[in-house]
Amino acid sequence: MNVVVDKLGPYDLGRIYQGDCLELMKAIPAGGVDIVMTSPPYNTLPKSATASGLHAERKSGKNLWMDKAAGSYFDSLPEDEYQRWMVEVFTDARRVAKGIVWINHKVRYRDGEAVHPARIFPFPIWCEVIWDRGGSMALNCRKFSPSHECILGFGRPHFWDNSVNMLMSVWRINHDRGADSHPCAYPLEIPRRPILASCPPGGIVLDPFAGSGTTGVACAKMGRRFLGFELDQKWVDLGNDRIKAQEKGMDVDELRAGQTSLLELIE
Repeated sequence: MNVVVDKLGPYDLGRIYQGDCLELMKAIPAGGVDIVMTSPPYNTLPKSATASGLHAERKSGKNLWMDKAAGSYFDSLPEDEYQRWMVEVFTDARRVAKGIVWINHKVRYRDGEAVHPARIFPFPIWCEVIWDRGGSMALNCRKFSPSHECILGFGRPHFWDNSVNMLMSVWRINHDRGADSHPCAYPLEIPRRPILASCPPGGIVLDPFAGSGTTGVACAKMGRRFLGFELDQKWVDLGNDRIKAQEKGMDVDELRAGQTSLLELIE
């Protein structure tokens, strides 16, 4: 008889914990989770809300995304330091995962040269998906405006649902920038597909950069267990509210997180 346990080491499942993921992952045993599904900081958020380029030409003189981003978390490390940190985090993420470590990232540009995420992580790639976002914020960059991100699966699957193979490897999923107060939240469909494919029902998904809890919401909708880590208490609180709401049967896909009082709705 299989007993479903709602704890993993010191952690209760179904919630986000505040803290440095490198420290918090130390308490997870090797192979303690089924998969990792996350979108780490890209080391690209602006330090100032002052718009430039085409954004500065708007009549309002404002860009709502830049307002959110500049008031969010610190995301401006020296590039070599950032890459070392990423490798350190995901080396340990691979330790704790039985199966695939999924990372949503994107091509960034440093000193006129593209930095592809596949060059950052020295791990074997099992699967690559292109997320076609359907638009771009960089329309005056003297190159084809970047409108895609990558979802890279590192390692090997310990479980795979072949019924999802026909989703193919290019996903056209529009990014609803208004659906979450977090500046870089991905749409729920982005974590849903890798979780469905590579985590068995009842399995455990870890998100070490949980943000406003979208991965946790996807797990609650799909019958997977979840554990998240997040440095910023603001996003911990919001993410846990969203997960609780989904667990209580509310469909939080369209709720305007940060604008709707989820705690009032839960209670």
